[in-house]
This record gives sequence, C-alpha cells and structure tokens, in this order.
Amino acid sequence: MIGIRFEVYVMSKKISVMKLNGVPKTLLIPLRGRYLETKRHDGIIDDPMSVEIIDSIDHDFAQSELPWDGQMLMAARTEILDEAVNKFIRESPDCVIVNLGSGLDTRVHRVDNGRILWYDLDLSESIEIREKFVDQTDRLRFIAKSVLDFSWVNDVVKNRKTLFIAEGLLNYFSEEDVKSIFKTIQENFPDSEIIFEAYSHLMKRAWHKHSHIKNAFSMFKWGIETGKLIEKWDKGIRFLHEWHYIDRHPKRWRWMRFFRYVPALRKVMKIVHLRLGPVLN
Repeated sequence: MIGIRFEVYVMSKKISVMKLNGVPKTLLIPLRGRYLETKRHDGIIDDPMSVEIIDSIDHDFAQSELPWDGQMLMAARTEILDEAVNKFIRESPDCVIVNLGSGLDTRVHRVDNGRILWYDLDLSESIEIREKFVDQTDRLRFIAKSVLDFSWVNDVVKNRKTLFIAEGLLNYFSEEDVKSIFKTIQENFPDSEIIFEAYSHLMKRAWHKHSHIKNAFSMFKWGIETGKLIEKWDKGIRFLHEWHYIDRHPKRWRWMRFFRYVPALRKVMKIVHLRLGPVLN
C-alpha cells in the first residue's frame, strides 16, 4: 500500500469535516457505505481503511445514516469499479490512473500493484481532508483543483496508458460540462479510457425519505439511459461496456431485485466504460 498515514487513526482528537458543504459533502455518503459494508459479516467489499477514516472524523452519522438500498448501491458500485480498475491494471501494469472527484475514495490502496502512477483530483477542501490520512509519494499524487479547471491536465503525466475514473461525480454536472470534460480528455490523452457512474433520468428525479440522500439527488443535473448514447457525441468515443448495479447480489436488493426484469429500471444505476480516442466530431 502507498501513502497511508496509519498513525492518524490513533489520534485522540477527531478530524473535522465542517468545511465540506454542497457537493463536496456528499463524499461522506460512499465513505459511510464502504464502512457499513465492511462491518457486515457477509459484506460484498472489504475496505478497512474506510473504517479507520470514519472512526477518525468528527461527524454524527446517526443523523444521516444510509438506508439499506443506499448501502447496497455503494457496495455494488465499489465492487464493479474495483473489478474494472483491476482488469485495466492487469492489462497495463505501468498505467496512469486519474481519479476525478476522488473525495475520500480508498481504491488505490486496494488495487495498487507497486507500479501504477495514481492521481487523486478534487476540490481543495476535499484534498485537505485526504491529506490528513494519506501522504503523497512518487506514485500517489494529489491535485487540488476542480475537474472543470482544465489546467489539471498539465499536472498529469502523458504518453502512458491512462484510465480516468469518475465515481459519483458526473451526475452533478450539466451535459455540456460532461461533454467538455470528455473533449478535454480526448484532446490531451488520446486513446485513454474512462469508467464512470451514470444514472438514468428516472434516478435523476428520484425520491427518498432520507433527507441527506434526497439532497444529494436534488443536486443531480445529468443522466443518461445508456452509455451507448455517448458515442453520438463524437466519432472518437467508443462504448466498451456497461454494468448495472441491480445485477449484483440480487438477494441483497430485496424487492428491488425484480427491477432486473424491467429494462428501463435495470438501467437506472450503472457504470459505463468508454474509450476516448482523438476528437473527430
């Protein structure tokens, strides 16, 4: 593992996350999901680092606990992305990975092969908290910028096989912003790949009785029924694959498992994998 600062976990003083507001505050949702799943005896994922982080921050989750379906969403999302990233690393062991909107994601510590170069990119308030737990190294680097501040492309090594990850990020941008992100990647990292979470418009208009989940959904600006449609944005974009959350561990989805048999509902929550070739329009 690279860059973990273990001693912070035994500090008696909790680390404040009060600076997080709006979209940045939503990073606590997947962090909590991984924590809860790891605590289960039959958990889908095992992420002890998220447990250590949760135990070290000053936040009352009793007022914003994840419902069962929210936890299942986070577990399925994490499992799918871990598998996809691991496959990419096996095929390109000296690759570059750029984690867009990294929040307090811990994936690098689960997939590191000792050779990859990994960048965690997020707003300064998120990176400031990340730095409390993890040190930068020659292979793990932080970029404290908005994904829409495209000067970040100058901070990333080029001319190596590159994978971009956008977990729980693009939903918060307009379609025009998402297009500009893809175009910027195409122009600066031709023949790269991206894996990202996408919800359909049904999810974008979703309800939830838990106010913190409802607040997160209310900030969503973009949704798409299938990643295949993104090929229409530019001829240089190639759709590779799509994984649907509801296909994973159906018994854990309870009554929602029947959504698998309704195409529109099956596609509501997914991970999309694209290859971003040179801009062709």
